Formats: sequence, C-alpha cells, structure tokens
Amino acid sequence: MSIDGVNSNSALSQLGISNKTESKKELGQEDFLELLIAQIKNQDPLQPQANGEFLSQLAQFSSADGISKMQASLDNLSTALQSNQALQASALVGRKVYVPGETAVFDGNDNVKVGVDLPGSVNNMQAHVYSNSGELIQSLSLGTHPEGMFEFNWDGTNKNGEKVAAGNYNIKVEGVLGGEGQSFGTMIAANVNSVSLNQGDVKLNVAGIGSVSLSEVKQVTA
Repeated sequence: MSIDGVNSNSALSQLGISNKTESKKELGQEDFLELLIAQIKNQDPLQPQANGEFLSQLAQFSSADGISKMQASLDNLSTALQSNQALQASALVGRKVYVPGETAVFDGNDNVKVGVDLPGSVNNMQAHVYSNSGELIQSLSLGTHPEGMFEFNWDGTNKNGEKVAAGNYNIKVEGVLGGEGQSFGTMIAANVNSVSLNQGDVKLNVAGIGSVSLSEVKQVTA
C-alpha cells in the first residue's frame, strides 16, 4: 500500500524519519507506526483531524494482522483435531464397530451382530434375512424392546437350522411402533482392519463393507 503525500527523501527527513524506507514502494505496519508517530510530533495542533487517514490505514493493518493470526491458530487447531481423530481411529483396529447398513458378511462360522436404534418402544419385532437374490433365508422373532439401542445375533442358519454358505446377506428389521407397523434401519458390526488418512478425512477400512468415515461409526462393540 502506497502513501500519498510522502514521495521524497526530503519530506521524510522533515518528519524526522530515516531514509531506510526510500527503496520501499509499499509500507508495512511498522512503517505506518513510524510515520504516524513522526506526523503526530509535527502536526498542526489546529488541525488534529489530519491524522485520520493514517489511523484508518493503521486499523486496516491491525485487522488484517489479527485475521492472519486467527487463521494460523485455526489451522493449528484443525491439524491437532485431525491428529487426535487419527489416534482415536487407530485404537479401533482389530475391534468391531457398528456402521449403518443392512448388508452383512457371513464368514461361514461366526455369528453376525446387528444393531437397531429404536425411536420408541417396539412390539412384535422381527428380523428377516435375505440372500443377494432376494430369497428369504431366515426369520427371527425378537419380541418387545424399549427405546434405545437393541442388539441381536444371526447364527448363519436358514429356516431348516442348516448353516448357509459364506457370503453377503441382507438383514431387515420391522415391528409395531405406536400401533403401526414400521421398518427400522439396521447397523452391522464388522471388524476394523486398518485406518487411512485421506486429505484430512479419517477413514476406517471395515471388513466386508469397505472404507467408511470415522463419523459413520455409531458404536464400538465387543
């Protein structure tokens, strides 16, 4: 930013300012302070308003400097939060987490854990397990449960009590809420295999599901 009315070495000398600024075409905040102090010393006491422009420019510099420092602080805070998230996520490796979805991976042996966040007391809850082709594999009667998180297991058997083949299966839950039949969104428990940091976004690589954001994790389970 240039200063009108201060264009020569002689003018600066009259104000008592060193000519160290003579090679500068733009002045910084410290230069403005020096000019302001010098002009105050040499101002006309009958025209005290003459320094208004200097004060306005100085205020602009102070505001810009404050914004720059605030931005730097926010950047540091953002970096710290990302590092903290990465540390939290790394502690989940090897554990199971609930993520929204209805597609479960059955490995042929272990039970499939399913969670449902109930908005109220639900009667006659049932879970239905379907193959990828839409065939009904199994139906589970879950009874009545109050508002809140409800968890149940599917042991991988069909209606005949036989173990089904390993693969992907869709699980849907329904029940009666407030006298009306409704469907409820499910969460599938799956193992966290690894963690990655992509452009500041912490991602969990979940077995059978893929990459999910840390914010998508609803609960950590045993």
